[in-house]
Amino acid sequence: MAKFTPAQGLEQSLARMVAPAVHRIGQKVEVEAKRLAPPTKRWVTMGDDRVRPTHVAAQGQVVPGNLRFTINSMDWDRKHRGVGASTYMLEPRDRTSRAIANIKNCRCTTHKDPDGIARHINTGQPVVAGKKVTVTVSVQAPQVVEAEVGTVYPGNMVADGTHFMSRAAAIVAARR
Repeated sequence: MAKFTPAQGLEQSLARMVAPAVHRIGQKVEVEAKRLAPPTKRWVTMGDDRVRPTHVAAQGQVVPGNLRFTINSMDWDRKHRGVGASTYMLEPRDRTSRAIANIKNCRCTTHKDPDGIARHINTGQPVVAGKKVTVTVSVQAPQVVEAEVGTVYPGNMVADGTHFMSRAAAIVAARR
């Protein structure tokens, strides 16, 4: 029986040789993640003196598309509807929020940005440590973890996760 003993440093040399291929795989994951990432949405008021104070405070709030805006609750909703200090709305006039006073006669809208999260997804450079090659595909944006895995708001209102990063990695892995 023959025994093979690799030359010293061979594994490290091989890791450096495959690093560009690992980087290309990371870039493919980035492309898929950008395609699957949810949009963001921004709360927009009419900007006049008729906008209720709770909505003025929400002006410009940006959240991932699968999540809810956090709006200060109106006194009537707190006393009569059992909502807490905050009301959680998918969009203006969202009846699933259990608020009445905060949605009645609301004229607010949302502005969607299809690349709101996608523009923050990046592939790092390959890192070779001994015989191991690592490439990180990451996204740093507000509430991105909740957008990925979902969250539960008070009152058991659920926002399902989109799992865009994990799905992207699975799609690329299935192609190999």
